[in-house]
Amino acid sequence: MNRKQKTCLLVGIAAIVAMGLFPPWVLERRVSRDKYTTEPGPYSWIGNPPREPAEYKTEEVYDWNKAIWLNAVKKYKEPIPTKYKKELVNRSVEVRFIDLYRLGVQYFVVAVTTAGLIIIFGDKKARGIIQPGSR
Repeated sequence: MNRKQKTCLLVGIAAIVAMGLFPPWVLERRVSRDKYTTEPGPYSWIGNPPREPAEYKTEEVYDWNKAIWLNAVKKYKEPIPTKYKKELVNRSVEVRFIDLYRLGVQYFVVAVTTAGLIIIFGDKKARGIIQPGSR
């Protein structure tokens, strides 16, 4: 095995290890009381599954006493919002497990690419390719 082949092999092994440490995850979303759907999730460290952000609704909350006073003093036509309120709407998304199908496809692509590069960078004599004019 020559230097180029060893480099390709080491890069392939490093890519497989990196994919194993940061695998793809599957998200499970609750649609109704007894019905769930699964969808592909993000990549995250294997020891710390990703946390899908909860959905929040932001609305303006009026302090009517202050708004009335400001309207009287400054002659505004509409009350002025004084603060915003964040309310949790949906927290039904959970990270359930590693997506082994996507991870397997990634492993396969890296393995085939690495094997192809090792063959390409191999000795031409070993592959049976003879240069024209050489004996």
